[in-house]
Amino acid sequence: MSDLQVFRLKILKYFAICIYLFVSLQQKPPKSKEEMEQRIPFSYVIISPENVTEKEGCMISTIDKCGFFFCQKGEVEVALSDKSYLISKGSVCIYMTGSLLRIQRISKDIKGIMLEVDLNYIIPIVNKIVNSENLLYLRENPCFSITEYQYSYLEQLIKALQQRMDIKAHDIPLQRQHLISELIKSWGQTLCYELLNVYFTNQPLKPLSQDKKDKIFQNFVITLFRYYQKERDVTFYAGKQYLSSRYFSAVIKEKSGSTALQWIVQMVITEAKQLLENSDLTIKEIATKLNFPTQSFFGKYFKQYVGVSPKEYRNKQIRQLPS
Repeated sequence: MSDLQVFRLKILKYFAICIYLFVSLQQKPPKSKEEMEQRIPFSYVIISPENVTEKEGCMISTIDKCGFFFCQKGEVEVALSDKSYLISKGSVCIYMTGSLLRIQRISKDIKGIMLEVDLNYIIPIVNKIVNSENLLYLRENPCFSITEYQYSYLEQLIKALQQRMDIKAHDIPLQRQHLISELIKSWGQTLCYELLNVYFTNQPLKPLSQDKKDKIFQNFVITLFRYYQKERDVTFYAGKQYLSSRYFSAVIKEKSGSTALQWIVQMVITEAKQLLENSDLTIKEIATKLNFPTQSFFGKYFKQYVGVSPKEYRNKQIRQLPS
């Protein structure tokens, strides 16, 4: 390579760096810490005796997020999808989007970390390595024990992620906020992969390749989480994949064991339960949020699948909470 070619290459590299810096500076930085936090696709909560916000009978998950609870000390009994699980040190519980995690009993010396992840962040990660059969297995078997080595390794990863996330609590230059946000996302992705690796190491499954029907089911789950508040018709979800309702329904039933309508109903009812328990919205406002034409129509829909009216359900949950 001649001296002239080397000089031209250096010039090109210089201009490339200048363009990169210019584009980076043009990105609109967060105006506040709150706005920066919104860019982080997950959040964590430390469960401890000092944290009085997590009480027995309380729901601690969010319907549109998935997550896990990593127990470091003590034990907690949780209810997930109408099943009870006892989690103690050396145990992990993974819950999927659309599931409600409720504390049933908690020891006085409890210590652990709960981390929740946004759906749009986790779906691309999961789809790369998990097919629909594996996903449903994980949904049905959410809790598992880990070895001392796995416990120590995961704890180190979680603490490192905590430290990175806590950086946002300090005053930092605006130009660094975007970089820190991306670092946190990258570290969180590593933690997700490691957690799934530990899970499938301890719960060995027969490797299954993904086929066309797997993709149909996974696309349905993604679409459902985005539109369930507005669309409750199977035809809508079949149309999103340019499939007939009959074929679409048959695939969902084959891959998940439940019909598409059952999936839709579960999402709507689960969201309704969460709003009735954890919000101050009136029943009429909840009906509007879930796109029901009237409060009466919502009441009939809810009672059809739950067995009691929304008002009766809310009052029952209030009575069950500890004083």
